[in-house]
Amino acid sequence: MAKAIKHITAGLVHYEILGSVPEGTPGRTRTRRGEPTSRAMQFWNDKCSWRELELNLAANFGPGDMVITATFDDAHLPDSRADAGRAFGAFVRRVRAARKKRGEDLRYIYCVEGWHGAAPDSVLGDDRELEDRRLHIHFVVNGTGPGMMEELRSLWPFGGYLRAEPFDIHYVRELAKYMTKEAREFGRAKPGERSWRASRNMKPYQVEYVEIPSDSVTLAPPDGAVDYESFTAVNPYGFAPCVGARYLLWPSEPKPAWSYTRGRHR
Repeated sequence: MAKAIKHITAGLVHYEILGSVPEGTPGRTRTRRGEPTSRAMQFWNDKCSWRELELNLAANFGPGDMVITATFDDAHLPDSRADAGRAFGAFVRRVRAARKKRGEDLRYIYCVEGWHGAAPDSVLGDDRELEDRRLHIHFVVNGTGPGMMEELRSLWPFGGYLRAEPFDIHYVRELAKYMTKEAREFGRAKPGERSWRASRNMKPYQVEYVEIPSDSVTLAPPDGAVDYESFTAVNPYGFAPCVGARYLLWPSEPKPAWSYTRGRHR
Protein backbone atom coordinates (compact mmCIF):
# COMPACT_ATOMS: atom_id res chain seq x y z
CA MET A 1 0.00 0.00 0.00
CA ALA A 2 1.16 3.53 -0.78
CA LYS A 3 2.21 5.88 2.02
CA ALA A 4 0.68 9.34 2.35
CA ILE A 5 0.14 12.26 4.72
CA LYS A 6 -3.48 13.25 5.22
CA HIS A 7 -3.66 16.98 5.99
CA ILE A 8 -6.93 18.29 7.41
CA THR A 9 -7.48 22.04 7.69
CA ALA A 10 -10.45 23.30 9.72
CA GLY A 11 -10.03 26.99 10.34
CA LEU A 12 -7.07 27.30 12.70
CA VAL A 13 -7.06 23.58 13.56
CA HIS A 14 -4.75 21.32 11.55
CA TYR A 15 -4.37 17.54 11.59
CA GLU A 16 -1.58 15.65 9.88
CA ILE A 17 -1.97 11.86 9.76
CA LEU A 18 0.80 9.64 8.46
CA GLY A 19 -0.06 6.16 7.26
CA SER A 20 -0.94 3.82 4.46
CA VAL A 21 -3.60 4.53 1.89
CA PRO A 22 -6.01 1.54 1.97
CA GLU A 23 -6.80 -0.09 -1.32
CA GLY A 24 -10.42 -0.62 -2.34
CA THR A 25 -12.01 -3.95 -1.54
CA PRO A 26 -13.85 -5.22 -4.62
CA GLY A 27 -17.21 -6.83 -4.12
CA ARG A 28 -17.81 -5.31 -0.68
CA THR A 29 -21.15 -3.55 -0.23
CA ARG A 30 -22.44 -1.31 2.52
CA THR A 31 -24.68 -3.04 5.07
CA ARG A 32 -28.31 -2.07 5.28
CA ARG A 33 -29.02 0.86 7.60
CA GLY A 34 -30.48 -0.26 10.88
CA GLU A 35 -28.56 -3.53 11.20
CA PRO A 36 -26.60 -4.03 14.43
CA THR A 37 -23.19 -2.34 14.33
CA SER A 38 -20.17 -4.32 15.41
CA ARG A 39 -18.35 -3.25 18.59
CA ALA A 40 -15.30 -2.35 16.54
CA MET A 41 -17.19 -0.13 14.13
CA GLN A 42 -19.27 1.44 16.92
CA PHE A 43 -16.06 2.29 18.80
CA TRP A 44 -14.67 3.93 15.66
CA ASN A 45 -17.93 5.74 14.89
CA ASP A 46 -18.11 7.24 18.39
CA LYS A 47 -14.48 8.31 18.18
CA CYS A 48 -14.95 9.87 14.75
CA SER A 49 -18.11 11.60 15.96
CA TRP A 50 -16.29 13.94 18.33
CA ARG A 51 -13.43 14.48 15.88
CA GLU A 52 -15.84 15.24 13.07
CA LEU A 53 -17.63 17.66 15.38
CA GLU A 54 -14.33 19.29 16.35
CA LEU A 55 -13.45 19.89 12.70
CA ASN A 56 -16.87 21.36 11.89
CA LEU A 57 -16.73 23.62 14.94
CA ALA A 58 -13.23 24.85 14.10
CA ALA A 59 -14.12 25.47 10.44
CA ASN A 60 -17.20 27.57 11.22
CA PHE A 61 -16.82 29.35 14.55
CA GLY A 62 -14.34 31.74 16.10
CA PRO A 63 -14.06 34.90 18.23
CA GLY A 64 -17.44 36.47 18.98
CA ASP A 65 -19.38 33.21 18.69
CA MET A 66 -21.04 31.60 21.70
CA VAL A 67 -21.49 28.18 23.34
CA ILE A 68 -24.94 28.04 24.94
CA THR A 69 -26.80 25.63 27.21
CA ALA A 70 -30.59 25.86 26.97
CA THR A 71 -32.89 24.20 29.49
CA PHE A 72 -36.65 23.64 29.89
CA ASP A 73 -38.81 24.32 32.91
CA ASP A 74 -41.26 21.71 34.21
CA ALA A 75 -44.17 23.05 32.16
CA HIS A 76 -42.24 22.78 28.87
CA LEU A 77 -40.05 19.73 29.52
CA PRO A 78 -40.11 17.51 26.38
CA ASP A 79 -41.13 13.87 26.64
CA SER A 80 -38.39 12.59 24.32
CA ARG A 81 -35.18 13.60 22.59
CA ALA A 82 -37.13 13.91 19.34
CA ASP A 83 -39.53 16.37 21.00
CA ALA A 84 -36.55 18.35 22.33
CA GLY A 85 -35.11 18.50 18.81
CA ARG A 86 -38.42 19.78 17.43
CA ALA A 87 -38.58 22.42 20.17
CA PHE A 88 -35.09 23.59 19.26
CA GLY A 89 -36.15 23.68 15.60
CA ALA A 90 -39.01 26.02 16.48
CA PHE A 91 -36.57 28.24 18.37
CA VAL A 92 -34.18 28.28 15.41
CA ARG A 93 -36.94 29.41 13.07
CA ARG A 94 -37.66 32.37 15.32
CA VAL A 95 -33.98 33.32 15.51
CA ARG A 96 -33.50 32.95 11.76
CA ALA A 97 -36.51 35.17 11.05
CA ALA A 98 -35.21 37.88 13.39
CA ARG A 99 -31.76 37.81 11.83
CA LYS A 100 -33.07 37.72 8.29
CA LYS A 101 -34.72 41.11 8.80
CA ARG A 102 -31.27 42.55 9.55
CA GLY A 103 -29.51 40.69 6.75
CA GLU A 104 -27.59 38.42 9.17
CA ASP A 105 -27.04 34.70 8.72
CA LEU A 106 -27.44 31.93 11.29
CA ARG A 107 -25.03 29.03 11.74
CA TYR A 108 -25.35 26.54 14.56
CA ILE A 109 -24.44 23.07 15.81
CA TYR A 110 -26.44 21.46 18.60
CA CYS A 111 -26.91 18.27 20.59
CA VAL A 112 -29.64 17.05 22.93
CA GLU A 113 -28.69 15.58 26.30
CA GLY A 114 -30.57 14.25 29.26
CA TRP A 115 -28.98 11.06 30.57
CA HIS A 116 -26.14 12.29 32.77
CA GLY A 117 -26.30 13.83 36.21
CA ALA A 118 -25.43 17.46 36.96
CA ALA A 119 -24.77 18.70 40.48
CA PRO A 120 -25.39 22.33 41.53
CA ASP A 121 -22.40 24.64 41.13
CA SER A 122 -21.27 27.97 42.58
CA VAL A 123 -22.45 29.97 39.56
CA LEU A 124 -25.91 28.58 38.81
CA GLY A 125 -26.71 27.14 42.23
CA ASP A 126 -29.88 25.07 42.21
CA ASP A 127 -30.65 26.09 38.61
CA ARG A 128 -28.20 23.39 37.51
CA GLU A 129 -30.88 20.89 38.52
CA LEU A 130 -32.59 21.68 35.20
CA GLU A 131 -29.76 19.66 33.59
CA ASP A 132 -29.76 16.79 36.09
CA ARG A 133 -30.99 13.84 34.00
CA ARG A 134 -33.42 16.20 32.26
CA LEU A 135 -33.49 16.91 28.56
CA HIS A 136 -31.51 20.04 27.66
CA ILE A 137 -29.63 21.36 24.65
CA HIS A 138 -26.06 22.47 24.04
CA PHE A 139 -25.50 24.55 20.92
CA VAL A 140 -22.84 26.74 19.32
CA VAL A 141 -24.08 29.75 17.36
CA ASN A 142 -22.38 32.47 15.36
CA GLY A 143 -22.35 35.82 17.09
CA THR A 144 -23.92 39.06 15.88
CA GLY A 145 -22.46 41.51 18.36
CA PRO A 146 -23.82 43.23 21.49
CA GLY A 147 -27.37 42.37 22.38
CA MET A 148 -27.30 38.89 20.86
CA MET A 149 -27.85 37.01 24.14
CA GLU A 150 -30.71 39.29 25.15
CA GLU A 151 -32.39 38.53 21.84
CA LEU A 152 -31.85 34.78 22.14
CA ARG A 153 -33.26 34.73 25.67
CA SER A 154 -36.31 36.68 24.53
CA LEU A 155 -36.91 34.18 21.70
CA TRP A 156 -36.52 31.05 23.89
CA PRO A 157 -40.14 30.23 24.85
CA PHE A 158 -39.58 27.14 27.03
CA GLY A 159 -38.61 28.60 30.41
CA GLY A 160 -35.42 27.47 32.07
CA TYR A 161 -32.30 29.45 31.28
CA LEU A 162 -29.78 30.11 28.51
CA ARG A 163 -26.23 29.99 29.86
CA ALA A 164 -23.59 31.37 27.48
CA GLU A 165 -19.81 31.09 27.25
CA PRO A 166 -17.52 32.51 24.56
CA PHE A 167 -16.26 30.08 21.93
CA ASP A 168 -12.52 29.43 22.43
CA ILE A 169 -10.58 27.68 19.67
CA HIS A 170 -8.03 26.43 22.21
CA TYR A 171 -10.72 24.24 23.80
CA VAL A 172 -12.63 23.18 20.70
CA ARG A 173 -11.51 19.56 21.09
CA GLU A 174 -12.73 19.42 24.69
CA LEU A 175 -16.01 21.04 23.63
CA ALA A 176 -16.52 18.43 20.90
CA LYS A 177 -15.87 15.59 23.35
CA TYR A 178 -18.27 17.14 25.85
CA MET A 179 -21.07 17.50 23.31
CA THR A 180 -20.74 13.83 22.23
CA LYS A 181 -20.09 12.27 25.64
CA GLU A 182 -23.51 10.69 26.12
CA ALA A 183 -23.23 8.61 22.94
CA ARG A 184 -19.94 7.16 24.21
CA GLU A 185 -20.98 6.70 27.83
CA PHE A 186 -24.59 5.57 27.43
CA GLY A 187 -24.87 4.46 23.81
CA ARG A 188 -27.22 5.71 21.12
CA ALA A 189 -30.98 5.54 21.35
CA LYS A 190 -31.21 3.77 17.99
CA PRO A 191 -28.80 2.59 15.27
CA GLY A 192 -27.59 5.32 12.97
CA GLU A 193 -28.72 8.19 15.21
CA ARG A 194 -26.38 11.17 15.07
CA SER A 195 -25.01 12.55 18.32
CA TRP A 196 -25.12 16.14 16.95
CA ARG A 197 -26.75 18.13 14.16
CA ALA A 198 -25.89 21.33 12.31
CA SER A 199 -27.40 23.98 10.05
CA ARG A 200 -27.15 23.46 6.31
CA ASN A 201 -24.97 26.49 5.64
CA MET A 202 -21.88 25.15 7.39
CA LYS A 203 -18.53 25.52 5.63
CA PRO A 204 -16.70 22.22 5.00
CA TYR A 205 -13.20 21.61 6.27
CA GLN A 206 -10.47 20.80 3.75
CA VAL A 207 -8.74 17.44 3.29
CA GLU A 208 -5.58 16.93 1.23
CA TYR A 209 -3.51 13.80 0.60
CA VAL A 210 0.22 14.09 -0.10
CA GLU A 211 1.97 10.92 -1.22
CA ILE A 212 5.42 10.35 0.28
CA PRO A 213 8.23 8.47 -1.44
CA SER A 214 9.58 6.39 1.47
CA ASP A 215 8.93 5.19 5.02
CA SER A 216 11.60 7.51 6.45
CA VAL A 217 9.33 10.60 6.42
CA THR A 218 8.36 11.93 9.85
CA LEU A 219 6.03 14.67 11.02
CA ALA A 220 7.39 17.97 12.33
CA PRO A 221 5.66 21.16 13.50
CA PRO A 222 5.54 23.92 10.88
CA ASP A 223 6.67 27.46 11.64
CA GLY A 224 4.17 29.22 13.87
CA ALA A 225 2.41 26.06 15.08
CA VAL A 226 0.74 26.38 18.52
CA ASP A 227 -0.34 23.59 20.90
CA TYR A 228 1.44 20.98 18.76
CA GLU A 229 0.63 17.43 19.92
CA SER A 230 1.70 14.14 18.45
CA PHE A 231 -0.60 11.16 18.89
CA THR A 232 -0.91 7.47 18.16
CA ALA A 233 -4.52 6.34 18.11
CA VAL A 234 -4.86 2.62 18.74
CA ASN A 235 -8.21 0.91 18.36
CA PRO A 236 -8.55 -2.07 20.76
CA TYR A 237 -10.78 -3.93 18.30
CA GLY A 238 -8.24 -4.58 15.59
CA PHE A 239 -8.06 -1.50 13.37
CA ALA A 240 -4.57 -0.35 12.38
CA PRO A 241 -2.92 2.28 14.61
CA CYS A 242 -2.73 5.84 13.35
CA VAL A 243 0.24 8.18 13.79
CA GLY A 244 -0.37 11.89 13.50
CA ALA A 245 -0.20 15.38 14.95
CA ARG A 246 -2.63 18.15 15.80
CA TYR A 247 -1.85 21.86 16.09
CA LEU A 248 -3.22 25.36 15.70
CA LEU A 249 -1.81 27.62 13.01
CA TRP A 250 -2.73 31.28 12.57
CA PRO A 251 -2.45 32.62 9.02
CA SER A 252 0.66 34.68 8.45
CA GLU A 253 0.20 38.30 7.44
CA PRO A 254 1.49 39.07 3.95
CA LYS A 255 4.65 41.14 3.92
CA PRO A 256 4.33 44.60 2.33
CA ALA A 257 5.65 44.77 -1.21
CA TRP A 258 8.41 47.33 -1.63
CA SER A 259 9.64 48.76 -4.89
CA TYR A 260 12.35 51.30 -5.62
CA THR A 261 10.47 52.45 -8.70
CA ARG A 262 7.25 53.32 -6.86
CA GLY A 263 6.81 56.93 -5.86
CA ARG A 264 5.82 58.06 -2.41
CA HIS A 265 2.13 58.44 -1.56
CA ARG A 266 1.18 62.10 -1.31
